[in-house]
Amino acid sequence: MHVYNSFNSALPGQVAPVAGVEYYWQRGMAPGQAYVKYYGAATAVLSGDFLLSGGFTLYDPSGQDASALPLIGNPVATTASTNAVRPVVSTASTAGISVGTVVRMSNTAQTDVNGIDMVVGAVTLNTSFTLLTATNALANVPGAIGGAGFYRIINVSELFYPRHRYVTDVTSELLPTVSTSVAHGMTAGQEIRFSIPKLATGAQGMVQLDGLSAVVVQVVDDYSFIIDLDTSSFSNFVWPTIAQQPSSFPIMVPFGEDTAAALASVEPQVPTIGGIRIPGTQSGILADATVNTGVLGMFLGAGGDGTINGAFIQGPGAAAVANSEMFWRVGKSSYIHQLNNLV
Repeated sequence: MHVYNSFNSALPGQVAPVAGVEYYWQRGMAPGQAYVKYYGAATAVLSGDFLLSGGFTLYDPSGQDASALPLIGNPVATTASTNAVRPVVSTASTAGISVGTVVRMSNTAQTDVNGIDMVVGAVTLNTSFTLLTATNALANVPGAIGGAGFYRIINVSELFYPRHRYVTDVTSELLPTVSTSVAHGMTAGQEIRFSIPKLATGAQGMVQLDGLSAVVVQVVDDYSFIIDLDTSSFSNFVWPTIAQQPSSFPIMVPFGEDTAAALASVEPQVPTIGGIRIPGTQSGILADATVNTGVLGMFLGAGGDGTINGAFIQGPGAAAVANSEMFWRVGKSSYIHQLNNLV
């Protein structure tokens, strides 16, 4: 893959940060690497370097390509997690984490959070990160402060859309809001069915919802949506606490579409996450169609230190100024190599 920055190509080199004009990657190179060409400081002389990070990284959610990000990252130590509806996790390393990253926890105390994929809502560099966002917080606190443990970055979701999701909260009202632990990707008109656990101890939660189906009438954001099922007379929703472990967890399972509701909706019926269409999905009244979302893509990094230069060089995903124009070219090639032994 080649990426060309036409804006930087028309300017003398910047002193800092060094801005590249051409980037290259091919199979066999590790995630994050890139060859880069850039102008020397305040000159029109092209120099070359090699980035070990901040370059190109393949996206392959099927896990078949060794050059892609690992589907599940290595365990990273944590020291504590707060007893809050949005737990703050303390750690000495937040490498690779940003708002929107999905993580999976394992710690010695908050067993009702362990193993549940959750989106990161805030990050303090190499100090802590906050699980969940303001719109998909847990219905109640986990029940105790989390002890030492680990987190892993999760770079994969279910390959087939639509996807079942853990439900973190459901409001009690005529048109309730449903919140999920990671992005749901739903559209108005889709139907879902709930599975709500009956807990062994303590509050039983919104068990009246178990087994019921509902239609999505409005998407609030990536992590919450409104349904047409009146829950105003139901008991309050409960996220299973530490004291109620072991237990299953509340989930929602998509299973079809209400065509009339879909046709009546004024919302765009295109499955998206972060404003980007989910690969392979249909739209309109076919938005609920089951599809394989596997796709071979590429993350363009922000840059890193050059191996030769030693200073930070902007990556293929960075721009020296707003609205910089960039071009890219990608392709596949094959060849037969024959080695002749000469005597």
